[in-house]
Amino acid sequence: MLLLAACGGSGDSNGPGVIRGTIEIASGTRTDADTALDLTEQGLDSSRSSPLSGVQNDGAPFPGNVTVGGYVSAESGVYGNGFQYPADASDRLQVNLVEGQRVTVNIFPAPYNPSGSSGNAPVTQLELDPVASGSADSTGSNEEANKSVQAQQDGAHNLIIRARGGGPARYVVRATSLNQGQTLGISGTDILPGEAIVTMESGMGSGRMRTQAGAAVSLAGQQRALGGGQHHVRMPREREALFQADTSRKKEVARTLEWVRELRNEPGVASAVPNSKVSTAAPLPPMTQSEYPDQEWHYTQIGVDAAWEDRTGEGVPVAILDTGIDYGNRDWHPDLAPNIDCAQQGCFDAVDEDEFPEDTGTLSHGTHVAGIAGADALESSQVAGVAYLSKLVPVRVLGSDEGSVADVIEGIRWVINDGSPRAAIINLSLGSQTNNPGLQDAIADAEAAGIIVVGASGNAGDDRQFFPAAYSTVIAVGSVDCLGRRSTFSNFGFWLDVVAPGGGSGSDCSGESSVFSAEADGGTSGRRGTSMAAPHVSGVMAMIKEGNGGLSPAVARALIREGEITQSSSGTFSVEIGRGVIDADAAVGDLSGYAALAPQPEVFELSDEDQEAELRFTGVGSRSASFTEPSVTASEDWLSVDALGKRRFRVSLETGSMEPGVFFRSTLKVSYAVDNESREFELPVTATLESGEENRNAGAHFVQLIPVDSEDPDMDTRQTLVEAEGGRYRFEFDTSEITPGEYFVIAGTDMDNDGIICGPGEACAEYPFTGQAESIEVTPTMNRDLTLETAFTRPVDTQADPGYRRNNEQ
Repeated sequence: MLLLAACGGSGDSNGPGVIRGTIEIASGTRTDADTALDLTEQGLDSSRSSPLSGVQNDGAPFPGNVTVGGYVSAESGVYGNGFQYPADASDRLQVNLVEGQRVTVNIFPAPYNPSGSSGNAPVTQLELDPVASGSADSTGSNEEANKSVQAQQDGAHNLIIRARGGGPARYVVRATSLNQGQTLGISGTDILPGEAIVTMESGMGSGRMRTQAGAAVSLAGQQRALGGGQHHVRMPREREALFQADTSRKKEVARTLEWVRELRNEPGVASAVPNSKVSTAAPLPPMTQSEYPDQEWHYTQIGVDAAWEDRTGEGVPVAILDTGIDYGNRDWHPDLAPNIDCAQQGCFDAVDEDEFPEDTGTLSHGTHVAGIAGADALESSQVAGVAYLSKLVPVRVLGSDEGSVADVIEGIRWVINDGSPRAAIINLSLGSQTNNPGLQDAIADAEAAGIIVVGASGNAGDDRQFFPAAYSTVIAVGSVDCLGRRSTFSNFGFWLDVVAPGGGSGSDCSGESSVFSAEADGGTSGRRGTSMAAPHVSGVMAMIKEGNGGLSPAVARALIREGEITQSSSGTFSVEIGRGVIDADAAVGDLSGYAALAPQPEVFELSDEDQEAELRFTGVGSRSASFTEPSVTASEDWLSVDALGKRRFRVSLETGSMEPGVFFRSTLKVSYAVDNESREFELPVTATLESGEENRNAGAHFVQLIPVDSEDPDMDTRQTLVEAEGGRYRFEFDTSEITPGEYFVIAGTDMDNDGIICGPGEACAEYPFTGQAESIEVTPTMNRDLTLETAFTRPVDTQADPGYRRNNEQ
């Protein structure tokens, strides 16, 4: 049983034995007004006896940058742990939107099987109705976990989330794209306890980790050199022994983070981050060739047939970092074997630490990806790759469909080969929503070595960043269907570079819904996913490199940015498909002398806190190229551009022309000439001004002090319940009677009243940063003030995270 502290508030005590705290609420955050907690918990300001039937905020629309957390359920009942959940068949929320703005809803089923329930997963439907006309803009009624709808006009819209069947669920509605900062950091569920990636300072060598004085790093147990001064390190055995069988994952992660922080302070250590998980980017099972026999639509879509008249990627090595390659009948897959020469090009298995990257799993993901990029076009071949005369370099970094960042780093380092690359292109049809700086460093070194890195954008179907694709040094590839529309599963956003065929669904595409390629046991199959889209681009890059061996990664990105090798008009940008569909036929010209001006940054996300940003340009490509001074213009009165000097500009908001709470978006037009050839492209800009900071509300929060080491943490945990006042929360704990020791400070919602706070789809705050909780020392005589921030928009790839238990009595 949890022990309750006094009700939260700012308090006026200045004596000893006090922890006070303020929980700031992320900009634009709002809450459903009839959550399960509101309907079952008496005494809250938001308590209700029955669900709201109309629009919750009729006449007072949520701002255009809103994020809303809420609850729906088609039925009522009792969870297996005794907590009740009420029926709430629909929520109606009014939101201010602009034409083309996309609203995304993520659905999170309650983790406990309700007693007496049908046991079915929630079936939800999303509708968007303009208030002015009352006609439906767009609806979605499938059972996917992620849904999005798009506004067809400006103005207030009623967003309706319906529960059509099944049990209770939480949801998170987002009316604007996540910015880059919102997905940075390590997701606790992705962390591999007791493992770290350590980068030593330059000059430390590539062997066993040692300090500048030559001593072994004392905090490192078993270790593996990954190359480039990076090491995969395990916690010393005596510390790992603390991970008892009954230790919660939260404690394992917390102890791992504490150990990583200590590693950072070791002499000679440049950086240390937790090791974390990655997985493939193909969400659906394969289909057999017999189901859909005619599968060449994806090559026709990107113009491969015409390109093959000039280029085939002959001799260009393409590294496929994946699950390995199918090996049967004492040879590689017959469609791939002619292009694999481990003796000459090299092969590597980072999982088993050998030179034989056989795919030992059942999914054959790496085989399929490799086939798209470079399966041979022999008469006996069942499929042909985009660059069918390229040289495939298989590098196994995943098991069946999952692996660790450390193995991916080692695979990248093996390809870099101390600056003598074993491949010109790296394909990464894998990743996660966790940004691991160690992986980012390895990819930056690959770019410095001249390697073009291509990554899949992920299959969540929304705008969450997927790493490593979201790194600026990677070409991020999304998926389109047979008609060139964004595949419903494909991630999108301002970080997306280009799209390629990855399959889709719907009657318009008939059998052309999958990409067919090599499969296990020498066969073929069709798959869908951004995993399939990425190797199309890798194959096109091999075609380019065949005739332009010195082409740099920066120039490759410039070719995409300026529309030179895409099917979109010159330099345009769409949040749905980036710079457009890759065009193989346009990529076979002579690009050896190509040069361009590369912008930094490529996306502007402005707000109250960041009302201006600097734009710089750097020349890339041919050093003999002659550039004119770039022109940067804005077409909207709420945006201004001022020249600061050579190739430098200030981009600023004109707040007097902006209405608070409205989502603004536009593009900057960049024009310049190189060697008398005119060039132009667009840079996307988004902006919002806060509308009523005092109205920020993430719902009632349970605040807890959780002991790090306790034989009965439930008994020793202290808890208080607070509600938002003036756009923030305040809490206070009397520590005079709390057992001294190390405690975590966390706070979160329980929207579905399942007794768990900080689960996926709930608002959560952990001190000092959500997802990276650190303990504080609690004493009877302490006096300390803390600041936390709560939000619904932390990485939502934490379905397996159980959250924290709360008390049943208030």
